[in-house]
Amino acid sequence: MRRMLAAWGHDIHFQIRQGFYLAYMLITVMYCLLLSLVPSGARADVSVLIVFSDPSALGFFFIGGIVLLEKGLNIYDNLFVTPLQVREYMAAKTLSLAMLSTLSATAVHLSAFGWEGLSLLFVTGVFLTSAFFTLLGLGLAVRCETLNGFFLVSPLYSIIYYVPVLGYLELYKSPFYYLLPTQGTLLLLASPFHSLTMWELLYGHAVLAIGIVLAYLWAKRSFINHIVLKIGGRGQ
Repeated sequence: MRRMLAAWGHDIHFQIRQGFYLAYMLITVMYCLLLSLVPSGARADVSVLIVFSDPSALGFFFIGGIVLLEKGLNIYDNLFVTPLQVREYMAAKTLSLAMLSTLSATAVHLSAFGWEGLSLLFVTGVFLTSAFFTLLGLGLAVRCETLNGFFLVSPLYSIIYYVPVLGYLELYKSPFYYLLPTQGTLLLLASPFHSLTMWELLYGHAVLAIGIVLAYLWAKRSFINHIVLKIGGRGQ
């Protein structure tokens, strides 16, 4: 735990130094301004779609940039010959980006609906979604050699998770959506505007939890095979 917290603190410092927090502050302000221009009758749905895209983009693409930047700086050459374990490294990265995403999405939501429109389910949905996409992006980034390569192949790994938006917008309904973690995301993010049944409440958390576990296992295996074993570190 102590090593993970130290790595988490280092990650936040690294992200601030690289300008990630400044960039995301500007993005958050842009989202707030955009929502202020949306008619009140459509603001709830637009807010859900903005926040839905926000943690997924932050988690997936920021972790890709971070991993490839760290690879370029040869940070991994020495990192995993230290006592730091892969699971601690991954937990620190996931936690730091999920926290940033949650703060940003909460600020956007508060700007449009105030404190009375905020719910714990909404915050949980943002956090879990960001964690899922961060792990997914990490698993892909370690397989890529360049940022351009990462952006080129990323749609193949991520676009399927945006399909439930079609159901949310009532453009095309399918039971297939319920196999995807992001269907749970949409339910939780819309909870301030639509009451959830007990089944929806349990499903939304469960499907995201399962998605996170599967993404973690895949990302850890990818990290060990493509980073740790190549530098002779410990695959833990």
